[in-house]
Amino acid sequence: MSEYRKISTLCPAQPNVSSRSFADIKAEMSGWIRMNIDRVLPDSPDLIVLPECSSRYNCPAGVKYDDYKQQLKDYYRYVGDEFTQMLSRIAAENNTIIAYSAIRVVDGSDKPFRNSTVYIGRRGEVIGIYDKNYLVIEENTVSDIAYGERAELVDLGFAKAATAICFDLNFDELLENYAAMRPKLVVFSSMYHGGIRQAIWAYQCRSYLVSSTKGLPGAILDPFGRTIAAATNYLPYVTARVNFDFALCHLDHNWERLAAAKRKYGSALKVDDPGYIGYVLLSSEQEGLCVDEIIDEFGIERLDDYFARSVSARTSSLAARGLADGGIKA
Repeated sequence: MSEYRKISTLCPAQPNVSSRSFADIKAEMSGWIRMNIDRVLPDSPDLIVLPECSSRYNCPAGVKYDDYKQQLKDYYRYVGDEFTQMLSRIAAENNTIIAYSAIRVVDGSDKPFRNSTVYIGRRGEVIGIYDKNYLVIEENTVSDIAYGERAELVDLGFAKAATAICFDLNFDELLENYAAMRPKLVVFSSMYHGGIRQAIWAYQCRSYLVSSTKGLPGAILDPFGRTIAAATNYLPYVTARVNFDFALCHLDHNWERLAAAKRKYGSALKVDDPGYIGYVLLSSEQEGLCVDEIIDEFGIERLDDYFARSVSARTSSLAARGLADGGIKA
């Protein structure tokens, strides 16, 4: 059935602070985070995404950058999980989910920090944590952040989400890992934009993607990689409605089936064709009607089932010619 949810992304630039006292900095950063979240709460979002290292401040004037790096380690230890607790209260008070991307402390090794996205559920509980897998090298060697070791989907209730942080977006191994899991949403928190890589991730995962990029225009993309809504230089935040009751199918062999489904269901079935790539996005626009039921009713072949059938046909044909491995030779 129609499964619309509101997704908000926050993309403010990293702030300056007026004090060097950790107590004062914590208070300033708490106010800054709360101020930015307050900008989207009137939209009643189901998910709010914060940018990478969202509780970090700019290097204070007069402080050497190397000293600032050490100062940040002490600051992270000082604040502990207090920002997570604050966001837990906000999530519970507003019946929303918050994806909080920040450095967290995990003692017990020579690399006691993690660059993480912590998912806080509607009751204020932690429902998932992702640790950045592909660190910029200096994050590990200088900032003592340990590499993440896992990449799993987080169940948001309305969708299962994949997570990537900044430099992660460059690595196809992580993308392929997620693509095989078929998420319905990719949550990307970052200090760099990623450019075309955002669209590639949405396209390959067959999912929506929300990017929260610090000081840069984050956006919500559809499974074709098209921008649905984007923050701007004037308004560093945006909210969009997304229908998570969707499926992708190729037009090959489905023309008549799609036409028959459209004749029966009319505007209750949306067929979104981006053009030029040969497949469409189906979604239900009616309560009580699920797109999967329509697909089953009319025998519509899903996109990846068609691609898998095409690979199988090639492999069988090559095997019949004695080329059993089915590989492509250079």
